[in-house]
Amino acid sequence: MDHLEQLFTIQQISRKLNIPKPTLRFWEKELDGIINPLRTPGGQRRYTIEHLSIIQKINRMRKQGMRLSEIKAKLNNLNAGVKLPTNPVDLDVLVERVTEVVKSEIYRLLNHEIDKG
Repeated sequence: MDHLEQLFTIQQISRKLNIPKPTLRFWEKELDGIINPLRTPGGQRRYTIEHLSIIQKINRMRKQGMRLSEIKAKLNNLNAGVKLPTNPVDLDVLVERVTEVVKSEIYRLLNHEIDKG
């Protein structure tokens, strides 16, 4: 993970944006793929600056009266034109993020198996 990138807890995002934590969890679930916070090995959410920006957009659209289905469609359309980074530094950051997400999922699955056993 880039040492300059700050990660935020759900509590920090909730306080910073004045959005209840249950609302953030609901948006994550309902907007399916729009907000994908990183996860710690214990399963806690960690948000990046990019997540913060997306949540702010969602909040603005909700305040304008848009339904979640409309927001999802609009954000999916915006993301459809996004190209993967070609800058080696950006690619390194992307690889690090993906690695962290994969590690987090593996830890979560292993912990789940241990708890079952």
